[in-house]
Amino acid sequence: YPALNRLVAKDRITSERGTSKNHRKSRFYILTPASRRQHDDETKNWNRLSQAVAGVIDARPEHF
Repeated sequence: YPALNRLVAKDRITSERGTSKNHRKSRFYILTPASRRQHDDETKNWNRLSQAVAGVIDARPEHF
């Protein structure tokens, strides 16, 4: 999984070994606190943008 390895190398995620629900050895990936903050910020920005677009769409005249 090259993409996950790159994120680990950039300290964007961490990984832990463990056991899955079906009792298999697995690796679990977790966002770092900085990545969690970035995710939250990006989510807020996306929500604002999508609400603005929805407002424009809802405001357009229906007689096109």
